[in-house]
Amino acid sequence: MESIDDILAQLKSEYQDKDNPEQQKKQSSVKKEKAIEPKLPNLPPPASQKKSFSASNPEDALLSQIKAEFFQKDREEELKKQQQIQEEKIRQEQIKKQQRQALTREAEAWLKKLNPRSAEGLWFEEFAYSYSSKLEAAIDYLQALKET
Repeated sequence: MESIDDILAQLKSEYQDKDNPEQQKKQSSVKKEKAIEPKLPNLPPPASQKKSFSASNPEDALLSQIKAEFFQKDREEELKKQQQIQEEKIRQEQIKKQQRQALTREAEAWLKKLNPRSAEGLWFEEFAYSYSSKLEAAIDYLQALKET
């Protein structure tokens, strides 16, 4: 017959085993690893692991430096692209302004030639009524003629 202490210890271990299945798994995996260890030959740790412990600071510094250089290059390229886009916008605005000036000169010349008593002149008077000036009306009219 077993002693009361043995029975209590057995009950306690069974109770703990039911509550801690994870702990049981860990213990069994540790036992398996210990069983495998003698079968494996003693191999030196890989060279990469040795380096990572002894040279991690210089490698980290180098990687950080390279990362910073790439970041700087990317930033410079982005700024360059933005500058090119801005220059293109300015160039397009200048072209538009020059075209508007040329159209304004053309409209002024057309208005000088326009006979206000002709059919075209009478039509234009009616057309220009909703515009702030006859010049603006002439510019829109000539622009519409060019587009068609």
